[in-house]
Amino acid sequence: MWRHVVGLLFLLLLCLPVCGADGSGEKIRVITYNVQFLPGLASIKNERPNPEYRAERIAEEVSRFDIIGLQETFTTKYRKQILQRVEKNWDGEIHSLRSPTPKGFVTSGGCLAVSRWPIVASNAVVFENFSTPAKYGLGADGYAAKGVIHARIANQDSPGEQFDIFVTHLESKADDMRLLQYVEMAAFIKMVSAVDRPAIILGDMNTRGAKEFREDPKSQYSLLTEQLKKARPGCELIDVWAHLKGDALGGTNKQESHKIGKRIDCIFVSNPPAPNAQLRPVSVEVRLFQDPKVTALSDHNAVIAELVWQQP
Repeated sequence: MWRHVVGLLFLLLLCLPVCGADGSGEKIRVITYNVQFLPGLASIKNERPNPEYRAERIAEEVSRFDIIGLQETFTTKYRKQILQRVEKNWDGEIHSLRSPTPKGFVTSGGCLAVSRWPIVASNAVVFENFSTPAKYGLGADGYAAKGVIHARIANQDSPGEQFDIFVTHLESKADDMRLLQYVEMAAFIKMVSAVDRPAIILGDMNTRGAKEFREDPKSQYSLLTEQLKKARPGCELIDVWAHLKGDALGGTNKQESHKIGKRIDCIFVSNPPAPNAQLRPVSVEVRLFQDPKVTALSDHNAVIAELVWQQP
């Protein structure tokens, strides 16, 4: 008899929804990853070979997550390849949003947001400030319509549960332009988000986030976080890596180890005050995605995190 009771309890446990480490809510897996699929002639600058293979492998890896933010998906062919594979792995249920390509730019901003759950609203902005070809030549960011894309996500099982995600890729060449982009991004976030919903802000920030920069009130990191706080007044801003890993480096631009290089790819969570629902970080990791065929799948490492949806 007891054997049957234990078996029944085991089956009941299997049927329970996935909860966070504290048992308080659903777990959401998030990844940000600069995948380096440069467009056209610029593709000769891709540090990793065999783009078809990389796109397939990247799709397999990112399919393990619920919210995916990619940067440098400039090449249509490989962006579609990634989306098609993720859609197949998710049994046909996929929701996505990509950067626009307005007139005057050679290519889009390269950002891609992908969600297992429905996108119920979306917006995008293209930065007005960027390094120009006239000043920076072929390496200028100004060829691409870099900016921020925004998707409002609704939990498919509980549509009333919504949160915002923002995917961005900030200026890589000109420090002064990046400072102006902080202000532009904050203004956009303030315009389209609501302070009674959680928000995830992720991407290649091209802004160093190691301990010494976090502690320097005049650093670009401090200026970035100051603007993100202004974007959502009264909300708590959490740098997920620093929150959970403290002083660990978390480098993202060297594929040998996360203990070297620069931490420039970030996941931030902006939580509204109680009694609103919140997203609480429970784990974070820099994932190298090394591969014997191409050394690594990109010239960046990914940042992955698990967040728990906490109801009031």
